[in-house]
Amino acid sequence: MSAPTVLAEQYARITRARDEDLAADLLALTPTHEGRDRDRLRAWASAALRFGERMADEDAGEPGGTAAAEVSERATGGLRPREVLLAEFVHRSAGDRVVVYTDALNYAHRVARAAGWGRDYTRAALRETALAHEHAHRMLHDGRGRALLRELDHVVLRLGPLRLRGHVVGADEIAAHAYARRRAGLRRSPVALTAAIAATLAHRGPEPDRTAPRTSPGECP
Repeated sequence: MSAPTVLAEQYARITRARDEDLAADLLALTPTHEGRDRDRLRAWASAALRFGERMADEDAGEPGGTAAAEVSERATGGLRPREVLLAEFVHRSAGDRVVVYTDALNYAHRVARAAGWGRDYTRAALRETALAHEHAHRMLHDGRGRALLRELDHVVLRLGPLRLRGHVVGADEIAAHAYARRRAGLRRSPVALTAAIAATLAHRGPEPDRTAPRTSPGECP
């Protein structure tokens, strides 16, 4: 079966799927979660989605949350081995910054059109979504992350009445996707677009891999 045919079938499946299932699929792509029970992954995905939506409802800032962070754009740098990085939140002592990558936005736009979601994801909508997503990471970095851990309730150690909660890799991405959807007023979830991008990487990406595309915070050179 040709790659275009396989991708068309993947796009159709993603279009029909529920966000909880797509988010669980994305968590399953993370090596840390290989072999995890499907019901557990789906429960974590649902909790992270709900958390992101509540975080958006509680956020009084402007959509995208860029007022307190410098925004810059780079023509290249978003298409990397095993990932498509639309934007990146950089936490620095000199001031927070969000970098938006034009090459990745163009790639995501092509995927959205191929999947039949061109009206949902114009380039302007993609940029707004990317900024909102990175603002969510900023909020999680500034303290909401602890609340997300409590929401997920992944207990890795019990000692009498004491419980030690562990980090669920990828849950912050799911929460940020849900936040971005709510803040940008999208009809279709960024989780679906991320799943579609992951499908392209598996079939014709620059370096096929099981790793999902991400927009996680980190330092830029």
